[in-house]
Amino acid sequence: MARRAVDGPGVPFFLRVDLRNRVPTIALFELAVGEYRPLSAAAAGSAFVMTRPFAFSVDPADLLDEDAPEEPADIDG
Repeated sequence: MARRAVDGPGVPFFLRVDLRNRVPTIALFELAVGEYRPLSAAAAGSAFVMTRPFAFSVDPADLLDEDAPEEPADIDG
């Protein structure tokens, strides 16, 4: 689904992170000819990879607290 840019100067990139469902998703859009067009997208369990406007990759599942490993106890004090 392409979103139309607002009037005036547009934001060149739009990153949507959706954590509302049990399957988180990430989508990157780029402004082109007045509309945001998809560049990259991924759901939990797969890698979201982008190279513009900077390099970044993550599995959307890593954004949830549920399965985060517990921090080790500080035994030094």
